[in-house]
Amino acid sequence: MKQSYKVSKLKFEPQDERTSSWSFAGATTKGTEYLYMVKDENFHSMNTWTFAVRVPNAAYGDIVVQPVQTPGKKVWAPLERRSIVLTRATKQGYKSQVYCKVNLADPTDEQTKIGTRRGERKNFPKWFQPFLWRMRLKESITTTLAKDGYAQVVFMSPQNHRTMIKLYFALKVWVLEEDFSIDRE
Repeated sequence: MKQSYKVSKLKFEPQDERTSSWSFAGATTKGTEYLYMVKDENFHSMNTWTFAVRVPNAAYGDIVVQPVQTPGKKVWAPLERRSIVLTRATKQGYKSQVYCKVNLADPTDEQTKIGTRRGERKNFPKWFQPFLWRMRLKESITTTLAKDGYAQVVFMSPQNHRTMIKLYFALKVWVLEEDFSIDRE
């Protein structure tokens, strides 16, 4: 690793809150869009981002976190089209929380993301440490009809926009910057 990234070096400035609608997964959703300017002080330049956190009006709708303005660095160019999605947890003890699958950006650009699963926690980069206590297997916090119960997820409060954006940096931005790939033995 070239750099030891720290989520504490992400500085947030709320920009705007507005009623909005957006398209996601082929459907139009209405809700509130929260804009944040984020300065990543892990870098000396080209470090200012603008993020949208889109919170649906529907109580069980998905929250979408996506950069709307990225620094002009070639490695981050695809990120304006990439988001993370947080879904309401359904199991006892987690019902007030939302979760996001731990899908890493693919530095080879062959796929849009690379999923992670049980047993891979020890292979995560150092910058992921602040999220380890929030990690569970998907089957632990929600029911699933898909065959992804062993997928890693991170849970948090649906109001915790800063942690959502920090997770985005850990899953996407720093992964692409460092050309990181999970070690699959």
